[in-house]
Amino acid sequence: MTFQRLNRTDPEKVFAIFQNCTGGATAAGDAAQLDTGTLDGTRAVKPTTAGLSLLLGCWATAYANSSYGLVQVYGLNSDALAVNHTSVPVVAGDILVPVNAAIHFARSAASDGKTGLAMAGAAVATGSATTVASGGVFLRCM
Repeated sequence: MTFQRLNRTDPEKVFAIFQNCTGGATAAGDAAQLDTGTLDGTRAVKPTTAGLSLLLGCWATAYANSSYGLVQVYGLNSDALAVNHTSVPVVAGDILVPVNAAIHFARSAASDGKTGLAMAGAAVATGSATTVASGGVFLRCM
C-alpha cells in the first residue's frame, strides 16, 4: 500500500497495487473490483453484479490491459463518476455502488442493505443517464 504524504492542503489518500485485467485500458477514476474468476488478490476487473461488494476503489491513472497500477482505496477521488438514472436526487453523503460492467457509480437505494464503500461528495442531477458529476466520490475500501 502507498500512503500519500500528509500535508495541510491535500486530503489523505491510500493506494494499493493491482493488475488491470479489464480487457482494455483504464482511465483515472474508473471503478475497480477484485477479480473473482482468478481470485489471487492482485487482479482487478470492471464491477460485476456478482461481486459488487468486492469493490477495490478507483484507478489512480490510465493503465493498459495486463499492466500493474495504483487503485485508490481510501479518500476523496475527484476523477470518479457518479451517474443518476433515477428521479431520486443524489446528495452529498449518499451511498454509491458500482454498476455492473461499467466504470461509474450509481446511488444505492435506501433499503437495499448496501454498505458504504463509496459515498457521494457532491450532488448529481436527477433523471438522466447522461448526467455525470465528477469530483465527488469518497472511498472507504480498506
